Amino acid sequence: MKKLTILFAIVAMLFTSCREEGDGVGALSVDTNDITIGAEGGTEYLQVSSASEWVAVASEPWVSISPANGVGVTKCSIVVDSTLVNDMRSANIRFSAFGETPQMVTVTQTGFAKQIVVEKPELTIASSTNSLADRYFEATVTTNIPFKVSVEYDEEETVEWITPAKFDVELDRGSRPRTTTLRFDWRINTRFEQRVAYINLLPANEGDVLDIPAVLTVTQEAAPTITDDRAGDSLALITIIDRLQLLSPWEVSENMQYWNNITLWEATDEEIISGEVPQEAVGRVREANIMMCYTKESIPQEIRYLKYLETLNIYSNVNTMLLSIELGSEVCELDYLKHLQIGAFGLVSLPDDFVKLGDKLETLDLSSNNFDEIPAMLTKENFPKLKKLDFVDCRRWSMSDLRNKDSHEDGIGIHFNTGENDALRRLLLWDTLEELRLSNNYIEGNIPDFKVGDDGVEVWTEADVAAWGGDTIKNLVGMPKIMPNMKRLTLNLCFFTGNLPDWVLYHPYLLDWFPESLIYMQKENGIDSNGKLVKFNNEPTDYEYYYDFFPGYRKKYEIIEERE
Repeated sequence: MKKLTILFAIVAMLFTSCREEGDGVGALSVDTNDITIGAEGGTEYLQVSSASEWVAVASEPWVSISPANGVGVTKCSIVVDSTLVNDMRSANIRFSAFGETPQMVTVTQTGFAKQIVVEKPELTIASSTNSLADRYFEATVTTNIPFKVSVEYDEEETVEWITPAKFDVELDRGSRPRTTTLRFDWRINTRFEQRVAYINLLPANEGDVLDIPAVLTVTQEAAPTITDDRAGDSLALITIIDRLQLLSPWEVSENMQYWNNITLWEATDEEIISGEVPQEAVGRVREANIMMCYTKESIPQEIRYLKYLETLNIYSNVNTMLLSIELGSEVCELDYLKHLQIGAFGLVSLPDDFVKLGDKLETLDLSSNNFDEIPAMLTKENFPKLKKLDFVDCRRWSMSDLRNKDSHEDGIGIHFNTGENDALRRLLLWDTLEELRLSNNYIEGNIPDFKVGDDGVEVWTEADVAAWGGDTIKNLVGMPKIMPNMKRLTLNLCFFTGNLPDWVLYHPYLLDWFPESLIYMQKENGIDSNGKLVKFNNEPTDYEYYYDFFPGYRKKYEIIEERE
């Protein structure tokens, strides 16, 4: 009995000792029931108190607890992984102890907000550079949603001067933001004031909404003033070729005298010595040759700054048949322009003041454009110095049956019937022309014939015979004198029918025109608007009739043929 009393006393002492050691620890408890953490994740802490041994279990694998069991008072770390989604998510941690009420802790993690963030939202770029390869800038963007690029310009801006390069943002981490670099190409600023563009980065999906708009503001410096000197010519040319977007850019990093596509005036040029062109033109641009461009606009306005330009050749634009470009007036301000070629460019009209070039132009080449008629302003009266006129191949589309001519809303190119339109007759009366090229157009009807006295038509005279060297062309006397100076005439691959008029068959330059190929040959299997096969009724089979008419020519041309 005494031993039993001692045992109870020992147990009571042990129990009392335990209660004293765990003083303050009773039922299972945690010091917080809610944890909120950001999308990047991280570690939070809480304290667990329990007189009994406890364990903790998380409902989601992205939450972990350490330690996950214990007894008494324990500090636990709650580790939350970063999220890959935009939406908020939550998990529960259940703390349990034998005989105790379980405790729940809710972990809430916010998602990544849908975002497009431009690292530097404002940027200033130069007005120009010497090298096309340097005309770009880059922007660093952080995003977690697909986006698209839209560029806005000032209302007065007519040129789209920023072009985004193709880009692909790989969002391989769900909604976790990724950083990428975008490239933008830019064009030279030709205005003498700065300009601003706003690059908007917009969610590709309509349902995505940004808390803060993503905008990159780009300010381009004003263009330097184009001065009336050699440096001004250089800047004007650089601007022109940039705006025309040449497919083969010029190398302009060296002095302008070494550029391959231009010619400068020199002190030894005849026009300088004679005073026709002033001395101040020396070193300035005399000729410019621009090939293979990509534009939907007219020749850039800076062309007018090439004050002493004598020859301008611009040829070959992209997708010409789809374009309808109206030539601007700036080229008409060139006081020394003699030779102008704007070919395969997409032109459909000339400005009214094009006639200002009339007392200067000697050659005009508008071939391979989209005119639907020959401009009425092109007359001997308006252009008395013109020697060469070229309208070859002014076709938008290729067709061999003109009964289908109305199938294209934007027209088929130069088309008219000589019986209804006097454009060809007007050109053939231009007696000072030395070259007229009209090949490969949709001109149908007869080649006009002429009578002496009509429209001022004169006759070949004895004086003309004398000028040609005696009796070589004496049989022409009394016949209509048409195009007496025409060294080259091409009317082939059109849709002519009827008879060749005598003024063609007996023209003193006929054999120089290579008539078999460049006059008689019309569109192969061509059908005119009336359904008639195009060809001439009286095409010569040889030139015996011609040599009989011009006896002196037999020796000249037969010897040439033998040599060939």
